[in-house]
Amino acid sequence: MSRRSRVAALVALLVPGLVACGHHSSSGPSSTEFLVRHNAQFNDGRTVRWPDLPVRVATNGLGTADEVTAWTSATGGAVTFALVGGPIGGGVNMRGTGSTDICGVTTVEYGSDGVITSADVALSLPIYRGPQCVRTVTHETGHAIGFLDHTSDGGLMDDDGGNGQFTSEVVQTIQYPLALATGTYRGQGERPRLGLEPRGRRTLVFVTYPRRR
Repeated sequence: MSRRSRVAALVALLVPGLVACGHHSSSGPSSTEFLVRHNAQFNDGRTVRWPDLPVRVATNGLGTADEVTAWTSATGGAVTFALVGGPIGGGVNMRGTGSTDICGVTTVEYGSDGVITSADVALSLPIYRGPQCVRTVTHETGHAIGFLDHTSDGGLMDDDGGNGQFTSEVVQTIQYPLALATGTYRGQGERPRLGLEPRGRRTLVFVTYPRRR
């Protein structure tokens, strides 16, 4: 089944049974192409990242430190986090919802300068810990730190959570922007429009897990 990108950074993992998801095996795009596809294309080819580390995260009792800092281990320390009491402004906030068909939805707000200013992670309380939702907190944290689309490589950032593992290209897509100045141009590509909501000089991207068809 082909995977259509539906991004407003709605990174939602689809609950099995609602959609059929296949995994592709291929050599995949180059690292730069992958970065553009899953990050920079949402800002007209310029990279999107948090301006400073550590990224402040308020789990509000919905996620554990290990689920968030899994990204620190996976990226070799390229991204770090400060877990704080919340809710907070200017960081990542987690909150609960009553949805029974979406494991989680992340909304990322950033400016044309490529600076992420906030991320809202909405977790479905009835199911996000259930067997139909794969590592939801870690998956949504990936969106909140700048992975703005889903993959089809069988790993954690697939729109069904895949096997729950970090793939090398996903890790590089988080590492690479953090090593560059914010808003570094990496290639135009075709900017998706669906799910992107301009807000003055800022843009909201919604990523839904699983992705709605």
